[in-house]
Amino acid sequence: MDNTVRRYTVVLHSENQIGVLNQVANIFTRHSLNMSSMSANASPLEGIHTISIVTYTVEKKIIEVVQQLEKKVDIVRAFYYSDEQTVYRELALYKVPTDKMIGSGNIEDILQGYYAKIIEINRDFTVISKVGTTEETQQLYNELSRVGVMQFQRSGQIMVSREKQEPLYKYLEEREKVKSK
Repeated sequence: MDNTVRRYTVVLHSENQIGVLNQVANIFTRHSLNMSSMSANASPLEGIHTISIVTYTVEKKIIEVVQQLEKKVDIVRAFYYSDEQTVYRELALYKVPTDKMIGSGNIEDILQGYYAKIIEINRDFTVISKVGTTEETQQLYNELSRVGVMQFQRSGQIMVSREKQEPLYKYLEEREKVKSK
């Protein structure tokens, strides 16, 4: 293990219980780790929710965090991944003034170049959506700032691992095999 600070995504699967996010935040705080992105949603498994957290640290520390997370009663399983082990994206929404956007003349080229879409347009403003990496959504923000961004919102990162099988499913299958013996 090296001591290089890298970007890691911690994915934890938990029961949908009150206070889980607080427990998770406390563990990150105890390790002096900032959560630079967080996303929480229901998983395909009944009663299980998935929380994805992006942080920057060394591998030794992320291993400790994951081990502490798994000791929590409401946590079914936790995993960590480097960027190379995942495919990840986020959603960004941009609200720009319609008159300035139309007046700029090259908005169509900008949107096509960034694979962005207009999802609402009215007299006062236009809402544009973009799915991409943090860097890509920031680049589009910088480009749209020329016409004036009235509002900007970015979701937390969502990701899937590059593994052939979802690690949680693999874990649950192995657990069932042990129980049935």
